Amino acid sequence: MNTHYDLLGVQSTASVDEIRASYRVLARRMHPDAQMGSAAGGSGGWDMAAINEAWHVLSDPGRRAMYDASLRVSSVAPAGGRWSEQTVPVVFQRASSGRFPKWPFVMLFVLAAIFIFTAGALYEPSAPAKPDNLLFAGSCVTLLPNRDAVEVGCETPHDAVVVTVVNFDAACPMETETFRDHQGRGYACVTKVP
Repeated sequence: MNTHYDLLGVQSTASVDEIRASYRVLARRMHPDAQMGSAAGGSGGWDMAAINEAWHVLSDPGRRAMYDASLRVSSVAPAGGRWSEQTVPVVFQRASSGRFPKWPFVMLFVLAAIFIFTAGALYEPSAPAKPDNLLFAGSCVTLLPNRDAVEVGCETPHDAVVVTVVNFDAACPMETETFRDHQGRGYACVTKVP
């Protein structure tokens, strides 16, 4: 079996500079332009693509380490080329039990809980909204003798609560009383408070 080291003619302990020098010599000699009509593409059946691949792998430290590891594994392969669970090299045996790590999610949950409890402790409810004299469902109103409804704050004494506001040409639902919106936008359909 020819390895990338054999192809470039260097030892497996060769430095990157030695590999580069050998690659350049072979690239000049094996380049298609230098072959001038040679159908075989060079000696030993090697072609420029194989030489480039060898350089690509051996010039990068990460790729070279992976390639060297694959050479070590293939050199210890059992007879017949089939691995059993007992013959798998230590490098490729599963390092963990296969369970997904739960601690990041536990930490995230704990931090979220701390944030929620802290935010709840620091939360101060906002003051109730002051009346803006625009009636809508849920507004508290005081009813005037001329049948106008005027918005007041719900924390103050009030006569009724608005169920809905309708146009002047519409009727209020049953079980509500009709009063004019003090702003003149339509009728306020209200239910009186006891």
